[in-house]
Amino acid sequence: MVWVSAAAFGVAWWLGLYLLARDPRKPLLRRAAIGLLVYSAAVVADRLAGGGPWFDGVRIVLVCAPALAFSGAFVRLLPARAVERVDRVWRLGLIPLCAVLAIPAAGGFLPAGYLLGALTLLALLGTMLGMLGQHAEWSEDSRRSAGGLLTVGALLLGLSAALILLGLNVLPQTAMLSVLAADLVVLGLGIAVIDAYDEGESLRAAMIHSLVVSAATAAVFGGQAALALALAGERPALVALFFAAVAAAITLQVLNAPLQAGADRLAFASDPRLCAARVELRSANEALLRGANEALLRGANEALLRKASEALLGKADETPLRRGDDSGLPTVGR
Repeated sequence: MVWVSAAAFGVAWWLGLYLLARDPRKPLLRRAAIGLLVYSAAVVADRLAGGGPWFDGVRIVLVCAPALAFSGAFVRLLPARAVERVDRVWRLGLIPLCAVLAIPAAGGFLPAGYLLGALTLLALLGTMLGMLGQHAEWSEDSRRSAGGLLTVGALLLGLSAALILLGLNVLPQTAMLSVLAADLVVLGLGIAVIDAYDEGESLRAAMIHSLVVSAATAAVFGGQAALALALAGERPALVALFFAAVAAAITLQVLNAPLQAGADRLAFASDPRLCAARVELRSANEALLRGANEALLRGANEALLRKASEALLGKADETPLRRGDDSGLPTVGR
């Protein structure tokens, strides 16, 4: 079953990082990403725990955390007149209360865990119902379809989480936890569609590109650890290495742009114009994938773009960039 857990972990980890990379400053994206990433950690922890009874309380907390995070994301989709007030209650009231309940629940005091589960599921379903009021006002097809995804995902997540919390193991516990991935992915996709619509971007091409490259990278790096698992058996150290390899491969791909920007700031600290040109070219590349600012990109100077592309790889003479000859590059913004 480690392969099922790995698939659930990989998809959730990728989508969480993808949402976070879009714009970590947005509470909507940040909270949805946290829910997916915490779920990914839950999958790994459950796998390493090996079904021990001591993990029951921790499992409850880790199952409740994504529901709580997505309830916070739904808060940002409430009607504008209620967003700030409800968000304040969510941040200053619900979060501290859940944190207080999570401590004894993780320690094995199951009544606190059940109360935590009931509270988070009520918050999830309550904010979903509030979002439906806003959904009725969405006239655009994209936002309405995203609202449908969020509604279905929230209901499925609530049902799956309730089955786990009540101990109604229709499937083995590890498999039940993996099933949550489908519900969370539906929710994550709905959040991504809404954000892309708000930004005036096309989502499909960029998301498919990121998913394909992430999957290929994870297969290359994780496949080596998977081979060791197949030959030596599911030892905890090898399982941890396997998930770490998959996580690292996906992280390097999804966060490629900010990682490269950080490396540029270190490597080209003495040449800020070159650093800025490289950042601008990467922004143009992302805009092409997202379908934004296409008119500007079509009018770009192809020769300069080619030189800048080669400079990104360190294969070309960077003199034109050093001269500041970047007038042909488009100005790309959100």
